[in-house]
Amino acid sequence: MGDPRQDLHQGVFAFGIPLSLRGWIAMGIGALMLVIAVPTFLLAGTLVDAPPPGEVPLVSDPGGEQPDDAPTVLREGRQGAAGHWVRTTAKTTENYAEITCTTNEDGEESWSLYVLNDRSEFLLPNGDRLVLTNPSAPHGYPTPGCQDYTIRANEDVQLLVFVNHESGEEEVLGVGVRDERAQRPLGRMTAFTTSFGTLAIACLVLMGATSPPGAGMLKKLQRAHDPHPRLHQDAEGLRYAVAPEWSGDQHDWVFDPPGVEAWNRTMPYAADNPEALLPEHPNNLGKLHLATFTMYSVWGLGFVAAVSMLGIYSDRAYGLIGRLIMQGSLALFSGLVFWASWGRWKRLHSIIDTPTSPIRSVAVGMAEVVGEVRPAATGSMRVTVGTQSVPGSSTAITALTSGIGKAAIKSMTGQHLQQHTVDGVVAYKWLQEVWETRGSGDDKVTKWWHEAEDQGSTPFLIHDGTGGLHVDPETWLNRSWSSASQGKGSRMASLFGGGRSTFNFGPAIFDWQVGNIVSIGSMTGINRPRRWTMHCLRIGDPVYALGRVQPRTSEALAAEGLDGSVPSSNLTMVGEDDVGISASMHRGTELSVMCSVRSTTEAIITPALMVIAAVLPILM
Repeated sequence: MGDPRQDLHQGVFAFGIPLSLRGWIAMGIGALMLVIAVPTFLLAGTLVDAPPPGEVPLVSDPGGEQPDDAPTVLREGRQGAAGHWVRTTAKTTENYAEITCTTNEDGEESWSLYVLNDRSEFLLPNGDRLVLTNPSAPHGYPTPGCQDYTIRANEDVQLLVFVNHESGEEEVLGVGVRDERAQRPLGRMTAFTTSFGTLAIACLVLMGATSPPGAGMLKKLQRAHDPHPRLHQDAEGLRYAVAPEWSGDQHDWVFDPPGVEAWNRTMPYAADNPEALLPEHPNNLGKLHLATFTMYSVWGLGFVAAVSMLGIYSDRAYGLIGRLIMQGSLALFSGLVFWASWGRWKRLHSIIDTPTSPIRSVAVGMAEVVGEVRPAATGSMRVTVGTQSVPGSSTAITALTSGIGKAAIKSMTGQHLQQHTVDGVVAYKWLQEVWETRGSGDDKVTKWWHEAEDQGSTPFLIHDGTGGLHVDPETWLNRSWSSASQGKGSRMASLFGGGRSTFNFGPAIFDWQVGNIVSIGSMTGINRPRRWTMHCLRIGDPVYALGRVQPRTSEALAAEGLDGSVPSSNLTMVGEDDVGISASMHRGTELSVMCSVRSTTEAIITPALMVIAAVLPILM
């Protein structure tokens, strides 16, 4: 493989392209929203910026002296024109508009207004006339039941008028009929707010689609080699595991460990021959230099800018209540982003910043070890995925031991029965789901429903080339909040110091589906599709563990026939927390963790700026 530290360094900036189809779809949606936001922003500058009609004074003569409380161009007027806004009452001079109502199949009403003339005149109380030059101007009108009616001559109307100080023109931009208030046109502030709101959401979507700086590099390195075979040990000895084909994932080895020929088969706790740390051990890799910035930061700053502008325009576009609702929603979402980012950064950095101990010199207490999963004296498990019958009935479904079921599975999927059996497992959880419709009436829901699940584990060894350490994964799998405080600190200290220990299997190793969602059997319910998802840790997998190392009992040593001559054989690791340290175990080495973490700038500073930008307009 050469030097394992090659290609593990980046510059200051990496783009962070998506690594999955879902990521590319999200990026496409975000880019589309950007395409919508930019033209909307450019269009906004050409629009009339009408104030809310309730803020505009009602006058009898629009051409008279400007009222003291009239909104002017300095705050609300048409771009490039000095003037002020007023409302006035007038009368129609002819049949003005027809208002119609239609009803759909659900009984929902739909109203529309059609202005009869391209240039409609209104008679003011002083005898002057105003002309509506835009029949599409917004109108306010009553909707009394679903009955058509006509606005005829000599009916009272209310007009929203902009008085241009330079030309003296009085322009009608909104109308209200039959005691309704005049409506305002879509204003510049509303369009600006829409564009900035769309931009803010687009930036959030694009942030989610941007991968961490080291993820692409890790994927490139893993593509350079095929997964090495996994092993299984039972009463008959050590052999290759029987399992479905697997092409690897981001939690697999990047630099392969030595083969089984290097193992000390007579004393599994002893060092390999020759003794050497695994190529992917953190002490061999050294410190990675990942990019400080990706497009995640760029989109984050775009969100900050968009939200800052929203704080300026939303109050004038939607009023105080509308602004508080909009800014409050963005502030809440930004806070959730910061909370999730902070928690993930803290958890991953507790892994990265904790020194990794070579197993030959590991001591009692909290420790971090990285190595290869190897069999303990109990060997590994053969796991059968799925139930033999539908839970609660005797109807055969997966029929893992039925010849008829095997033939059915093979005919539908081309797979043999053995593909539902996985060897070499030391910890697992599987899920069985069925595609069906449940509920009745409007509450019917068709989706994948949980049908059965199982999990289990057996002790194994973590071996890093210098020695093996006994581990009981059940102490990680079966943790609960009530036991999260075991250790030196109180429960409260445990919660705020890192919280519940975790066991992260990573992505599913295997999954199957029998039957198609779109089929006669599925639609009739005779042959409902089912799928199974298998997460597991197997002999030969890379594994990271952070937990408490403690002495083994004399009974445990005697059961394996150990004399204590190998120091690490006298110890075992369990999933217990310490103050400020949360025990964790995951498939993969520290390299996969390091390549999935963002820099402090991106993980903490960028989300913090997002929260500040969203909260400040609310407080001002």
